[in-house]
Amino acid sequence: MSDFYPISPIVAITNTSYGAQAGVMNEMWAVRVVRGKKIIAEKTIPDLMLDNIVGVAYGHIRVEGLSRHAVATMAGRLMQFSRQYQQSGICPNYEIPDLTYEDGTTIGEQAAAASGSPIPSKIEKSVTAELPDIRVGSIPEIPRTIGEHAWRSLIEAQATLICELSAYAATLPAGHIDVMFNKVGDQLIHYWATSNPDDPAAAVKKFGAMIQSCSNESQMPKTGSGTATIETGTCEILRICQSLDPDVSKIPAGYPCAFHEMIAAKLSELTGLKISVNTSSTGCIVSMSFE
Repeated sequence: MSDFYPISPIVAITNTSYGAQAGVMNEMWAVRVVRGKKIIAEKTIPDLMLDNIVGVAYGHIRVEGLSRHAVATMAGRLMQFSRQYQQSGICPNYEIPDLTYEDGTTIGEQAAAASGSPIPSKIEKSVTAELPDIRVGSIPEIPRTIGEHAWRSLIEAQATLICELSAYAATLPAGHIDVMFNKVGDQLIHYWATSNPDDPAAAVKKFGAMIQSCSNESQMPKTGSGTATIETGTCEILRICQSLDPDVSKIPAGYPCAFHEMIAAKLSELTGLKISVNTSSTGCIVSMSFE
């Protein structure tokens, strides 16, 4: 079975039946060249450089007067996907089961033989909800939205993002969900800290505000010098996620709360504070203190 792992879709070469995918193979960057549904070649390249991708394409495409510009454009797109993978370490499943090797076997047949699972006939488009017909006859009057109404709209968006992204990441190979949410957490803390560089405690304050925003029943009881406690009532993020996934069949264990727990752990390491998050179905308690 081929060890080629695609990290991009097939990018076509203009005015030809050829295309290519970027990938990794044998712990090296690689390029797969295809013609229609047939795999022409899978080759490793020494470095992720435009000329290396162009070289593989030119070495296996038989088209008279092949446009170097068209090949370079294709290679540039593959470079973009490769850089995204290099930065995040994750990507969607770009494998196409009905691509065929020289011996006539398909990628789907090889994968099924290796796993003992049925051969997939095609990649189905993932649909999480049946969208209603909401066409309108005219532009409605958009109300000015502030206060609790604005908060509710934002919390709905945040909950849906965490729910659907964690559900999708759970379908990827092991470790991808941690990579994805760790990257989001790092970027969020970086933004908090750099948006107010004159206040070294800005990120901790922002985290406290984020926790309080999970519920409209939050409070901060007096806990003595050197400590701080945030208590929330019914978590709106958790409630919305449960309504989106009532059978708990999509969202991986621990989410959505695991995202906030991860940010708390990162802030603990960066600030020297001990930040703990205790969650429950009725709310959560966040405690902050010095070690």
